Amino acid sequence: MAEQTRTDLPWAVNTSILLPDVPVLDRAGRARRDGSTAIESWWPFASAGPGDAEVDAFVASVTDAGIELIAMNLFGGDLAAGERGIAAVPGRRAEFDDSLAVALEIGRRLGTRMFNTLVGTGPLRDLAVDRLAEASRRAAADGRRILLEPLSAVDDYPITSAEDALGLARVLGPGAGMLADLYHLAVNGEDVDAAIAAHGAEFAHVQVADAPGRGAPGTGSLPLSRWLEALPGAGYGGWVALEHLPS
Repeated sequence: MAEQTRTDLPWAVNTSILLPDVPVLDRAGRARRDGSTAIESWWPFASAGPGDAEVDAFVASVTDAGIELIAMNLFGGDLAAGERGIAAVPGRRAEFDDSLAVALEIGRRLGTRMFNTLVGTGPLRDLAVDRLAEASRRAAADGRRILLEPLSAVDDYPITSAEDALGLARVLGPGAGMLADLYHLAVNGEDVDAAIAAHGAEFAHVQVADAPGRGAPGTGSLPLSRWLEALPGAGYGGWVALEHLPS
């Protein structure tokens, strides 16, 4: 965390983007040794339906580190090939369901309550909304939430603004919420000050990086300190996660 970026909100680090060269099962321990007390992770498995041994090993890596996993992504497809979620993809219902079931199980075992769910590229089809609605119902029944995140620099991604994410979350119900990544919102041209003032109380989770470059706070020109200081006054009382490229 850069010196000039301060907030009274609790901090977490995203181990997937900050520690890409560290094996997945070593990331929680590394983050704890580096001084973090809470982490989040992208989907930590090679497939949507990992075996019990893989899940057990991941859970053990977090518990053995003595660190809290506050949030995790669901399976997003082949990210390297440009996929950003499978909710909208015909023929992939079983993968979506498997991923959700594994995530909720990890949530029960580790206390994780937030699961970022990329919706897939292209128009927001009824198929995607139906799958997300079912995921929202299952998450709410388990005391958890799926998160909807506006993304930048992804061609044809249907959620790019706070209104996009919040509008869909309202349709899906209390098991869904918005992940406000201030970097993505700013890069997409959102008036972040206005979004925080109008919707900060509805944000379910917040992530930060600086721009240009998606580096650590303080490496770019975004007024992150101002935004973070405004969040509590707008009604936000959750976590702030560092999701920036390693520096």
